[in-house]
Amino acid sequence: MKIKKNITIILIALLFLLQLTPLAQAQLVPAGPGGGGGHVDTGTSPIDNPNSYKPGGITDADSELITQKAGNIVGIIVTVGVVASALTLLILGIKYMLGSVSEKAEYKKSMLPYIIGAFLLFSASIIVNIIASIVQESGLN
Repeated sequence: MKIKKNITIILIALLFLLQLTPLAQAQLVPAGPGGGGGHVDTGTSPIDNPNSYKPGGITDADSELITQKAGNIVGIIVTVGVVASALTLLILGIKYMLGSVSEKAEYKKSMLPYIIGAFLLFSASIIVNIIASIVQESGLN
């Protein structure tokens, strides 16, 4: 039971870290020369003319660096998750093979949270990679 609790805590921590990766890509813009919210003062308000908005403070190189670092972080999290998932499956499989009939029934019950956690881990990483590739192809970053 202690191993199950530790694995659950690790999986929750990994999912929490996966949720934080979009925050690593946030682009904070310093106040512009007009004292406003980060746009270059062109004489017209970006509210009146949205085409006049020119973000300042972040270059294409900075954006590319942020995207690359976020990709590295996601890769590390996915790798750790895959290793943790494989070790958990290995431990549960060995316990299942060596356990008695009543223990096997208990391990079958503990397989459902494992399967759900592994599914969430893999699907979250796949979704993040799909979104990143769409953004890179469309040139939105």
